[in-house]
Amino acid sequence: MRSPGPSSLWPAFGLGLAVAIGNGLSRFAYALLLPAMRADLGWTYAQAGWLNTANAVGYVLGAISGYWLLRRFSTPGLFICGLIVCVAALCATGWHASLAWLSTLRLLSGVGAAWSYACGGALVQLRYQHDLGRRGAATGLYFTGAGVGIVASGLLVNPMLAGSGAQAWPMAWLALGAAGVLMAIYPVVDAWRLRGAQDGQAATAQQRSRLQWSLHPLGTCLAAYFCFGIGYIAYMTFIFALVQHRGLSWQFGTWVWVLLGLAAAAAPLVWRRALGAWPAQYTFSLSCMATLAGALIPLSGFDAAMPVSGALFGASVFIVPASVGVLLRQCLPGEQIARAMALFTTAFAVGQAIGPLLAGAFADRYGLDAVLWCGAVLLVAAALLAVAGPRPARAASQGEVT
Repeated sequence: MRSPGPSSLWPAFGLGLAVAIGNGLSRFAYALLLPAMRADLGWTYAQAGWLNTANAVGYVLGAISGYWLLRRFSTPGLFICGLIVCVAALCATGWHASLAWLSTLRLLSGVGAAWSYACGGALVQLRYQHDLGRRGAATGLYFTGAGVGIVASGLLVNPMLAGSGAQAWPMAWLALGAAGVLMAIYPVVDAWRLRGAQDGQAATAQQRSRLQWSLHPLGTCLAAYFCFGIGYIAYMTFIFALVQHRGLSWQFGTWVWVLLGLAAAAAPLVWRRALGAWPAQYTFSLSCMATLAGALIPLSGFDAAMPVSGALFGASVFIVPASVGVLLRQCLPGEQIARAMALFTTAFAVGQAIGPLLAGAFADRYGLDAVLWCGAVLLVAAALLAVAGPRPARAASQGEVT
């Protein structure tokens, strides 16, 4: 079997482009399109929030189905299928304005994003399995690929909508799809190459499916990840709408959004030591608290501090899923990581499915500030739950997690 051990972190960045597509372009870019689509289509905030919920429902379905599909298909194969589904749905989203069409395409993009997201994290662990010194940084670099997608979406969508008006939202979706096609080239090629590294594991697929493992030591972290999914998505869905609601310019909103993405892309440098050396629950909790601090800044009413909010939020929010990847690596044998990642992604996705719908209803009834307060409460809960349970002990030497 050919060793996939790399000599640099570039492969992790390349695989992270899948996160840029599934999260940055497909999911988070909707925050920029939400005000325009709401204005052009006459939606309430609850209806606008539903479209992100449809994407998150697809994410739930993708995570659940991915957990079972990985019993039959290779991790690289499901990763590639997920990217293809996500990019195709992204390209087709703007073809029709009906809520049914938009909901269906958003759901499909969520399915594809979940497959590529969970499998991609496992591929990073596979690629760096013989490079312990870089594995933590590589994990962080992969999960913060969303920052690249956020920056790209801000530079594509906002100028287009500002120049052509709210009715240009279908073209903005098409532009995001074109960017997705270009970004997908490297991760698809790299995943195809990694199929060889999985050949030796394919023969033991039936054995892997029989491995018994308990989530008892990881249960509080699973609950924390669920709470985090609700808490962070409220900010990500409505922050640009809040900027516009306060009468700030689209250029200012773009600056906040791009800063968030740039901070997310640089976050692995800031958190490299924590991801590589700390117990993962501590990294999870601390990054939740940093995310909380960023989410609270807009509630001060000091609008000039909004860029600081975006930068602080971006510098920490994607470290939480990175710490989950590290947690599973610390606790599970390598052949179980992909399925465990799919299970954690399911909990995360359920939280993200609930979050936008609840946030939209709160925004209609109590205003956009209430959305951030609710998200803050859930982020506090996530930070506390992450460190509340026992520290999981790796049981790979026993062939199971107990």
